Amino acid sequence: MDDASTAPITHEYVLRCGAARAFATYTQRIREWWDPRYTANADTLEAVTITPRVGGRVRARHRDIGEDDWGEVTVWEPRRRLVHTFTLAQDPQHPSEVAVEFVPGGADGNSDTGCTVRFAHGGWTEANAAERQKFTDWPVMLDRFAALADAEPG
Repeated sequence: MDDASTAPITHEYVLRCGAARAFATYTQRIREWWDPRYTANADTLEAVTITPRVGGRVRARHRDIGEDDWGEVTVWEPRRRLVHTFTLAQDPQHPSEVAVEFVPGGADGNSDTGCTVRFAHGGWTEANAAERQKFTDWPVMLDRFAALADAEPG
């Protein structure tokens, strides 16, 4: 297995909004920015939620199948960092990991305005590396997140 098959999938966004707003948008408004096509059934999706604490669940709820567990929160640092296991479209016995860091400071380098969001989908091992190829569309979701977070300044 080569390094490319286990390297984290990374994306970075510089937002106009602050880190607190970006974190809140990512965690509390995930249903608004998550593209329903990337769930078990886009037509029946009712909610996507992140329970705000270590040990909390990341899940989707559908009218037809009920709860679809996507993972467990392993790091919960409001305004700073979120890490959770990730089992969507994967064997739950071999989860990957999503880590999102919210760093104060925008494109102008001013720590009072904007933030940088660093996203990494990693945790790829020999047991789950074959699933990595399914996750080339993160920009679809992350562009939606960034647009929602930056919809209003602050």
